[in-house]
Amino acid sequence: RRPATGGVRPVGTPLELTRTKLTELLAEGRAEEVADVLRSGERFADRVRAAADIGGAAAGPMLERLLVRPPGRDPAEQARHRPAIAAALRRHGHEAALPAVLRCVSEASDGSLLAAEAVAFPNFGAALSDPKSPLGRHALSALTLTARAARLGPLDPASLVQLGAADHLAHVGETAPPTADPWVTAAVVEAERLFRRLGRWSRHFDDPTRAAADRQAVRLWESVDRRRRWLAEAPRRLRLRFPVSSGNERRAVLVCLTELRADVAALFPSLPDRRTTGWADAVRSLTHSTAVAHGPMLAGLARALLGGRAAAPTVVVLGALRGHGGEVVEAVLLKAAKSGDAAVRRAACGSLGWHDPVRTREVVAVLNGVRRDADPFTRKAAAAALARLGERAALREFADGLSGEEPAIRQAAALAVADEGLSWLWPDLDAVIDTGEPDVALSAVEAVARLHERAFGLT
Repeated sequence: RRPATGGVRPVGTPLELTRTKLTELLAEGRAEEVADVLRSGERFADRVRAAADIGGAAAGPMLERLLVRPPGRDPAEQARHRPAIAAALRRHGHEAALPAVLRCVSEASDGSLLAAEAVAFPNFGAALSDPKSPLGRHALSALTLTARAARLGPLDPASLVQLGAADHLAHVGETAPPTADPWVTAAVVEAERLFRRLGRWSRHFDDPTRAAADRQAVRLWESVDRRRRWLAEAPRRLRLRFPVSSGNERRAVLVCLTELRADVAALFPSLPDRRTTGWADAVRSLTHSTAVAHGPMLAGLARALLGGRAAAPTVVVLGALRGHGGEVVEAVLLKAAKSGDAAVRRAACGSLGWHDPVRTREVVAVLNGVRRDADPFTRKAAAAALARLGERAALREFADGLSGEEPAIRQAAALAVADEGLSWLWPDLDAVIDTGEPDVALSAVEAVARLHERAFGLT
């Protein structure tokens, strides 16, 4: 067949041909067609960079439109493309696009990488200047999300340092008024958490990143007393705010109270209504309630939900029971551990072993039975519960993971030790930190920090 070009076939790689096409379209001012070219084909990030290189200042509005409507119909696919677009906007000085990037972060279900790109914008600090404004709130959320991503993944801690996120977090901690704003509170919480990790992180960075980390750690240290006094008062302020809050703010307040492990007994004289927005967040906050009645009340709700069609509400309630002990709670957890739903069995095992058992033999027998479960994650949850109770074979299983052959296995084991509250293995984690293998050591640093916070609190 004759080529569509009239007999002359274009020569070059697909990316080179795309660059040629983009050059022609941008020269002719056909920005809408440029967006269509970028949405089609493979190597999306490369094509976006090429458009930004070719278009210069003219590419800014076109990339902003593409940010709002990236290629793909699946939201997860679109989320993967947005960081590349934001990076191109930032690298080519399109700072006016920051508000659009921050709005996309707030709308995303998981926008941690996009949030990191937003924090890297040169004018991000200006967006933080008014925390009460919509832009300031979006900026606070992006900063908090970025800090969490460095602790929990997928952002590596060295990248967080290179972004200068600690300087922004330190600024929030230094200037935060005594407010009940949950978005400010979440950022101050992350500032304190970063301060507790940064010194041990820096030992595993390269020299330039270590120097930046040390400087940022000093700044966080300079405001540590103010930050901790502020956080000590935060639960009281948030509890006062909760009755007059609604919608997203109410959910954000509950998340902060749970993060701070604050007592919410006074807020819930009875169990939260399942028909209200944020019911799951409210139930999770009851994990740390000191009200004697809340344990049996949650146990009764869990018993009523067992066997229902939807496992998700049952899993939420069972998760909150890890904060409560007693015979009534234990009986419901043992019953749930024999459920026909793997998620329910797993949640029940995850809430056993945090308190001294009432019927030790029965608890151990049920957990040993679940260790033969067909679902590997449920087996792991049962082993963790036995390890919390001090069962040597179960503890050895997690300790062996810390000395496994593959780095990924050791990383996962370190984080599992923290998530499962296995303080018996704290010395093993300290040994892993000293091994000098950066990725594994950083995971162990995170695990030790979580165990420390669980044992002694954040403030």
